[in-house]
Amino acid sequence: MHQYFHTTFGFCLWDLAALVALVAMIVVLVVHGAKQRKRERDFEDELSEKIASEHKAP
Repeated sequence: MHQYFHTTFGFCLWDLAALVALVAMIVVLVVHGAKQRKRERDFEDELSEKIASEHKAP
């Protein structure tokens, strides 16, 4: 059987690694979401410019 070594706060050593992984995943999710929203805005702008230019040049 494994021995689990706990700190004085009642956390296991692996809890720190799991917390770091969780924080990293949250950061990646937030950054990805921000970049995705920027890509969507850029795409919508390009699409509206393309539609506007098609209607202007008959």
